[in-house]
Amino acid sequence: MKTVIIDYGSGNLHSAHKAFERAATDNGIKGAIIVSNKAEDVESADRIVLPGVGAFKDCRDGLTAVPGIREALQQQVIARGKPFLGICV
Repeated sequence: MKTVIIDYGSGNLHSAHKAFERAATDNGIKGAIIVSNKAEDVESADRIVLPGVGAFKDCRDGLTAVPGIREALQQQVIARGKPFLGICV
């Protein structure tokens, strides 16, 4: 299983990454947990996390600035129904 935490230039990536690693370890969940700003990583993810800082417009603008990310999210989350978690978006 691969969990991708999206890096769009905002959000507390380090804390989110460490929290997901700890949760996986504590619950015996195996798989990669990566931070990425690449659409192909979102496309190959089993689970997707979008960390924020409580400012939706900044989040939207950040996602728009990363080539292919919004399209990958739409395809993977909306069309395919992959698990998605938005934190403080």
